Amino acid sequence: MQYENEARVFFTAKSENEGFARLFAAGFLTQLDPTISEMTDVKTAVSEAVTNAIIHGYEEKGGLVELFCGYIGRKIYIEIADIPPRPQRGSDQTAASL
Repeated sequence: MQYENEARVFFTAKSENEGFARLFAAGFLTQLDPTISEMTDVKTAVSEAVTNAIIHGYEEKGGLVELFCGYIGRKIYIEIADIPPRPQRGSDQTAASL
């Protein structure tokens, strides 16, 4: 999909970063001159999704969360994903390439 504009950020899966995610999305979407109601809806949805990723994706044990924002016309796309941690160097975990 070709977006007119997009932004992506990764942050540590800590509950204190939920506010950062909300402000990041809100700041990005100001380009579309949303109404207060639209902005409130977006901030609420982002807040809930990020909180779910942190609590249920990691059980508050750390990791990364990815937040993507994009738009085409006045249609916005927001994706929030919990990203599995990579094995630490020197750990007992192994990885293989396909």
